[in-house]
Amino acid sequence: MNQSVKQRLLKLGSVVVLGVGVFAAGILNRPSRALAQEASHNTYMVQAGGFGEANVEVLAFSPSYLKVHRGDTVMWHVTSFHNMRFGENEEPFIIVEQIDGKPTPIGNPKVFFPTQESGSAYKGGDANSGLPSVDALKGTYSLIMDLEPGVYSYRCDIHPGMTGVIEVVADSETIPAPTEVAAAADKELDDQIDPAIGAYFGMVTTAPKEAKDGVFTIGVGTGGTGRASSLNFSTPLAVIKAGEKVQWVVPADSPTGHFVNSADYDPVKTADIIPQTNPNGLPTLLAGPGFVGTTDDGATVASGESFNSATLFPGQSFTLTFKNPGVYAYICHVHPGMSGVIIVQ
Repeated sequence: MNQSVKQRLLKLGSVVVLGVGVFAAGILNRPSRALAQEASHNTYMVQAGGFGEANVEVLAFSPSYLKVHRGDTVMWHVTSFHNMRFGENEEPFIIVEQIDGKPTPIGNPKVFFPTQESGSAYKGGDANSGLPSVDALKGTYSLIMDLEPGVYSYRCDIHPGMTGVIEVVADSETIPAPTEVAAAADKELDDQIDPAIGAYFGMVTTAPKEAKDGVFTIGVGTGGTGRASSLNFSTPLAVIKAGEKVQWVVPADSPTGHFVNSADYDPVKTADIIPQTNPNGLPTLLAGPGFVGTTDDGATVASGESFNSATLFPGQSFTLTFKNPGVYAYICHVHPGMSGVIIVQ
């Protein structure tokens, strides 16, 4: 095991220790597995996403499948912008509604707003944690599973395909203890992080070094490794001639979307969400220019002009023509550390 992997395991281990530490006194006196008919209930930690070297992010719940007894608590450690929503149907995080007679994209309230308080008892049906505030990131959300034996699925609506399953089993069934579940969750994360690191090195070593037919193509993140992706541009530094194009392409098998934003990106002026109060006194979350973009695909950029793509979903691309010589730095504003530079000669 190399040193970087050891460091990652130590980091993941520290998260688990912090998450379950408040329950340590009870766990230390337990056997290695959660026995049937225990007098007290257990708390199980689920990682909601994870991170690794090469700016890899895992968009998965770990463990993705968890067995509990009725009365046990499930605590999700939230590592990024994820919600946990139980229910039958998927919900898009941006929807279109008629506002003042015009079709307007807004943040879906069924995704953004919580319907069940952390620490309360989940008794079945629809329930949503809501999206965390910036202050609440890397916090926790928990529910007591007050359910009949059965299988209950949940998802993160921001990241399609990010799903988890909780099976409530009969009290007579012996299931893994919280410490065993934590170890299995660590392994699940590593099994996804390591291939994505390899995909990153494959991406940067095979990326184009110059424009072809007047177009320099840049990959946006990696794909092909399941729920994990390296959040990098394939060519961090690209050199083109004035009048040539740059095309950013998100792999069709990427687990996440991205943005292309000039590095003078102003999160106040280019907000993702603009809260407003509707006539009923309830908040309406207008989708701001951070989501819908300020620059059209195929536009020409001159010196000193900013540019911001709309959300680029897997399989989509964004192309700009750079008119004047200069240095153009850019980022993906939702993924820290994801940046690049275009030098126009």
